[in-house]
Amino acid sequence: MEQVTLKINYKYISLILLMVIGLMFGIWQPWASYNANDRVITVNGQSTVKAAPNKFIFSPIYSANADTSSAAISKVTKTGDAVVAKLITLGFLEKDLKKNISTNQDYRYAPSIEISPNGYTAQYSITAVTTDSAIAQKAFDYIVTTSPLYGVSPQSTFTDETQKEVESQARAKALADARSKADQSAKELGFKLGSVVSVSDAQWGGIMPMYETKEGTVSSDSAAPQTSSKLLVGENDVTYTVSVVYKIR
Repeated sequence: MEQVTLKINYKYISLILLMVIGLMFGIWQPWASYNANDRVITVNGQSTVKAAPNKFIFSPIYSANADTSSAAISKVTKTGDAVVAKLITLGFLEKDLKKNISTNQDYRYAPSIEISPNGYTAQYSITAVTTDSAIAQKAFDYIVTTSPLYGVSPQSTFTDETQKEVESQARAKALADARSKADQSAKELGFKLGSVVSVSDAQWGGIMPMYETKEGTVSSDSAAPQTSSKLLVGENDVTYTVSVVYKIR
């Protein structure tokens, strides 16, 4: 009696299976949320959440001029290092302080005169970050006395953890607002809502600090008064917007 041995070529079997799976995906098209014949409605949802900023970033810049690059750097470094040292005594951690020093050659410009070198300008920039509002106030009071370039405009924002929490709250309310608007449209226009086709998120705005002065309250910008002021860190409005597409029937 002869023994028959059946040899299976798994390579061809795998190829056939892949072709079958590809055909099934082509027919089913799971990536298609809806087709051109589906009726849909798009609604925008918006919410505003109040939250207090808990991260403060100062970026003062100092400048010095000298005949040589090394002299300009030495001069501005003395000023910048003194500011950094003071910020540490006010409560800033060294890991939350960064500095950068750069220098550029200056040129003399005048009508009918050939452009010529005119010494060097060095700049010392500091980035100081704190999550303590009391330390931020002390830093603000001090930095305005050091005459930095472009004034003092600290950025008030959120820590990563708080930002995620606020964004999550705002997004949930925006989605609820979108659903409410969709339900209202369905009721007034006489259709029924189906499943959600897509959700698009819009970016939400940042936060700008405000200052309280003897003359009143002004916004934070390069024209902020260079006098003793109060850094206001009350609640800020954070707005979030979503766009939701529903099937209707």
